[in-house]
Amino acid sequence: MCAYRATTFEERGIYPPPKESVTVGEADLKFIHLRDGNDPGLLQYVRNGGIAFPHIMVPDTLQLRSVSQPYSDANALPNAASVLRRSSGDQAETSANTKEGGLQSTLSTMVSHAAWLWNAKQNIGEAIDNIKTQSLLAVESWLPGPLSQVIFSHVSGTASAAKADALKIEEAEGYRSMLAKTEGPISCVAWHPHRSLIAIAHHAADCIFIYDLANDTWCANVLQNAYMKGISCMAWQPNCGYTLAVGCITGVCLWNIVPPSSAAETADVQKAPGLGSGQFSAWMTMLSFPPLSGANQYPSQLSASNHPVFHHTASSVSAITFSRNGQWLITGHQAHGHLTVWDVALGTATPLKRSGSTSRSATLQLGISPDDRYLVTTHANGQLRLWETENWASQVWSDFKTNVVQFAWSPDSKAVYFACEGGHDIYALVLYKMAPSLDADVTVVTSFEPHAATVTDEDGDSKRIHVGGAIKSLAVDPRGQRLVVSFDDDSTSGDISLLAVYLVDTEALFRAGGDSNALMPLGYIRGPNWGKQPQVERQPSDPTHKAEKAAKNRRVRVGTPIPSWFGFAPNFESGSLLTVAWANGKISFIPSLFASRISKQ
Repeated sequence: MCAYRATTFEERGIYPPPKESVTVGEADLKFIHLRDGNDPGLLQYVRNGGIAFPHIMVPDTLQLRSVSQPYSDANALPNAASVLRRSSGDQAETSANTKEGGLQSTLSTMVSHAAWLWNAKQNIGEAIDNIKTQSLLAVESWLPGPLSQVIFSHVSGTASAAKADALKIEEAEGYRSMLAKTEGPISCVAWHPHRSLIAIAHHAADCIFIYDLANDTWCANVLQNAYMKGISCMAWQPNCGYTLAVGCITGVCLWNIVPPSSAAETADVQKAPGLGSGQFSAWMTMLSFPPLSGANQYPSQLSASNHPVFHHTASSVSAITFSRNGQWLITGHQAHGHLTVWDVALGTATPLKRSGSTSRSATLQLGISPDDRYLVTTHANGQLRLWETENWASQVWSDFKTNVVQFAWSPDSKAVYFACEGGHDIYALVLYKMAPSLDADVTVVTSFEPHAATVTDEDGDSKRIHVGGAIKSLAVDPRGQRLVVSFDDDSTSGDISLLAVYLVDTEALFRAGGDSNALMPLGYIRGPNWGKQPQVERQPSDPTHKAEKAAKNRRVRVGTPIPSWFGFAPNFESGSLLTVAWANGKISFIPSLFASRISKQ
């Protein structure tokens, strides 16, 4: 592993914008930060050809209207139980007032006899249980290990049951280490590969909204299904109209969407009809490998008394990606490190077993290269695996101290940029030969160390703030010109509401000498300010006053937006369009205008 010389933001004279501002876009290699709607910089930005996109908002809680509201008598149970308890109490009080001594003595004798019989039954039951357990243990010891595990994994007191319980605990730990904490109502976002449509998954409601950016409107339908629980990832199928794959606990929910007839009538004959704001038709197909069974199997019909509660199984999906032609769907799983390759048209699955059978090797992320010849997967055991898709051979890099949290392909399929959990370095997996060769090497491209930077507030006063932290996520635009980095909230972090942006030069990775920067600092992006939050006034004598004042001096969190997800639109003629979902549910669209500069070069 080699390293390149890194240039810092301060060395290039780049400082973060003040907290009162918001970034609307980039033009001429400079980011435009505005303090409010009357800022003169907005008019200048628009005059220079800049595009100001509106923000959209997703609420924390939803009240969705369903076709048939399922009846549930759970709310009636507490009232009924309380009535029963009150009735029993009233009867006991009446009995105590009307019955005298002899009756009380009889009741006492009956209670003592019942207690003796109960104790005898319990002792006999324990003796019988001990005999059963000893017999089961003897049978278990005679059987081969795999067979005894299948038969006795659900029998309490056996070694197989203890092993199964330990495996469940291990899977739960692996699942917690695999899933990053979700901040805010938005769990993930997916851009349509050919249209200005974005699918937005709601974390709490387990439903999906679709927004049309070109028409600045929400689609009328909401995608929701009883089996679509625990949404972890989404992807639109390329070259297939409107087909959306949703990874969740039960497997993959494959939604097929048909535009409304009104949209089809008004559409261009050379283009597919848009979804518009009318009601569209949609149906869902479940893809699950291995098929769901037991508590997770599909009921024949949903009813008020049949609402399935799903659990994490080998079918639970953690990451998905489509091949560029849309024929193959590749899924990673939460319970193990194996992959599943689906032929979407036939609905058939082919497993690729390479990376372990427990949740400690669960797939964190996977992504296919732009030329469809390579696949990269990252796993909870710290592995980064490079696959070639012709024979499905692979090579592993596992000498990282922590898990690879995020990666992004360069558009020429020659490099993969990635970062590790809790680290400050940005790496590149560089491919030196054409497919199916696995000749590649990992290099450290640059590093973002947390530091104090000078900012100027709205009054013109300068102050120092702490910027950056451990790298949480990164993304590369489809043209391979911009790389964006977000920061995690840890002991070294400062203002994590900022996104750092780099200029990308992938060809520098292949130049001799290693003195050229593949990533050059460009600027910072600040999200929409949440506004000043109301605070309770406290007197200095209040014992919590000093502690709160010290905490405020250490780190300011009130009113600052934190990015929970970000990525680039696949098609944007003027350059690149960054989409950022913030923890308060607001989604921003930040354009970088550089297409004309590339064409001149």
